[in-house]
Order: sequence, then C-alpha cells, then structure tokens
Amino acid sequence: MTWPTRRGDADEIKLKYPEQAEQLGVALRTGDPLADAVVAELADLGPSARRTLLAGLRDGLGSLEAPPPAVAALLADVESVSSPYDIDRGAYVALTVPPFAHNIALGQGALVNTYTSPVIAAVLRRTGRLTSMAKRRLDETGKWLLQAILPGGLERGAGGYVATVMVRLLHAQVRAAVRGQGWDEDTWGAPISQVELVRTWLDFTLVSYRALAAMGYDFTDEELADASRRWQHQGRLLGTDAAFYGHITGHGRAAELADLIAMTDDGPDPDTQPFLEALQGAAIQQLTPVFGDPVLTGSLIRAFARLIQGDARADALGIAPSELGPLLPVLILGTAESRRLARRLPEEWSALQRNHRAAIDEILAAPDTPTTYEANLA
Repeated sequence: MTWPTRRGDADEIKLKYPEQAEQLGVALRTGDPLADAVVAELADLGPSARRTLLAGLRDGLGSLEAPPPAVAALLADVESVSSPYDIDRGAYVALTVPPFAHNIALGQGALVNTYTSPVIAAVLRRTGRLTSMAKRRLDETGKWLLQAILPGGLERGAGGYVATVMVRLLHAQVRAAVRGQGWDEDTWGAPISQVELVRTWLDFTLVSYRALAAMGYDFTDEELADASRRWQHQGRLLGTDAAFYGHITGHGRAAELADLIAMTDDGPDPDTQPFLEALQGAAIQQLTPVFGDPVLTGSLIRAFARLIQGDARADALGIAPSELGPLLPVLILGTAESRRLARRLPEEWSALQRNHRAAIDEILAAPDTPTTYEANLA
C-alpha cells in the first residue's frame, strides 16, 4: 500500500518502527468501514433508518425487527465490545477530579494536540468552520466526556454509550462529506483515518492524564491502568483499532505510541492558530462562572495551557505568557496536598467522588441545545 505523501517520512518510520510501519501505513488509508457503511445506508434510506438506529442504540439490536444490514452490523459490533476488567474502576478514577479540571485538561491539552495536526486542520478547512466551531467543539466534547466518565455510562443504552457511538457516526459523516469534496487520499490518507482516531485516544488518555498530573491531580500506576482499560473499551466503541492500544496500561507505552503517531505529521499546522485563539476564548467563557472573573480566568487558562504544552511548544502555538504563571506552582502544591490528605482517608476520598459526580449530574441535567453528534441522527 502506497504511503500518503503528506504523512511524515515513511522511510524514517520504517527504520525506527519496522514492526509497526506496515500496520501504520494501512491505518493511514483506513477510516471506519462499519460506520462509513451506516452513513451511506442512512443517506439512501432516510429518516426511518435513523429512527431504527437510535432505537437500536437505546434498546439493543435484539429489539429491532429487520434492521437495515449496515445498521445491524454496526450495532452487533458495538454490542460485542467487552472487557475482562471492571471498566467502572476507571470511571471512579476520573471522578476523583473536579469537572472544571477535566475541562482544562480537555481544552488546553487534548483538543490543542488534536487540532494542531496538519491533517485535522485540512479537514477543518474543508468544513469551512475552522474558528466558528471552537466553542461548540469544546462544549460538546466536554459533554461527551462527562457522560462517558459516569459509572455505568458505557453500558449498552446508557448516555455515554449512545453518545460515543453518535460521535463515531459523526466522524463517518464528516469523512463522507470531505471525500465528496475531492479529498486527496494519496496526499493525506483517509480523512479522520485510524491514525487520527488513535491520536484522539492518546489525547484523552496520555495527554489529558499528564495534564491533570501537572495540575496537581496525581494518579497511581494502578489508577492509570484502570483509566486506560476504560478508554480501551471506549476506543473500541469509537471504532478505533485496538491493535494499537490494547496492550497499553500506563504512560510509558502510550508515549511510545504517541511518538509513532507524531511521526506521521510534519509538525503543527500554522493555519490552526485562529482555532487555538478561538478555543482559548471559548474556555474563558466556559470557566468564568467557576473562577468568577473573565480576566482572571483568561490568565489562569493561559498559565495552565503553557504548563500543559511546555513553554517551547506554547511559544510555537502562539499561547502568550500569563502573569499568573509564577503563582501556578503554589496552586498546584495546594491541589496536590489536598488530594494527598483526602487519599489517606477512605471516607473523604469517597465523598470527593460523590461530590464530583453530583457536579457532573448537575451539568448534564442543565437544558441545552442538541449537540452536533445528536443532531446528526435526529
């Protein structure tokens, strides 16, 4: 299979990662065949097929009478996803962190990493929504993340399960739309290929949990393993090839995979600078109710962004220094010490998780407009 011309130095990758290079080359050319087939089928069959799919997501494939073949195949696939581990252990790990901290790790870590990818920037340019979708993207990804965090949220028919498969289908919808605009796969590979899906998996595991640790929310090796196993389950629901990450239960191997994925890029795309600026603005708007003042919130967001990305990368991405940067170590130390004390008292640790779950429940219960991934199947 021919290596796409804009996806890094194939010879260097083959030299450094000879065992994974062929697998990576296939992944660059592969989207999500099951979800892609559903999108094509829904386009042909219309609203009735969409209603059937939604009913199947909520009530299971067995509840449907004569579902369309692609819909049936997708539902059979997601319903087959299982784990030998108690994946809710990873949910309780996530609940030791307050929602606003997850939001910072998402916005200033995961999404920055995702959207500075040249191929993702190229997809965004095709959609014509490089900056206008920043706040919506932050809000909607945050909602999906919180739904998926809740214990039981990934069980069949639960909110996180349904939302995750909806996100998978939204990726397929974007893939079809971009291909319809003449996407050059010999240059870029498939739009939102398996490589981009693996990158996203790393952004929500390695990048996000490193960001949280930098902010003072430390994790034990066992907790990181539990979080990884939950995301392995969720990655499969998203249609991501588990061959890349099924063995990962800690940051060491995740960092090796991140290095491999990064080699398929030519470095951050400068055209995403407007998006990053819009993302900063969206984060300020979203977190001002938490910190109480938009100016203070903006300074904190920039300080955390530079902490998470590192000064050199932050400079390259145009993230300005913050006057609160020198004070950040004090805040981080306080967070870490408070967490250390709570960890020593089981009742306090459980109360922390209950409080964070209550905060998430309140956020998810607030009325809002349908997300893009929900509207896509409406």
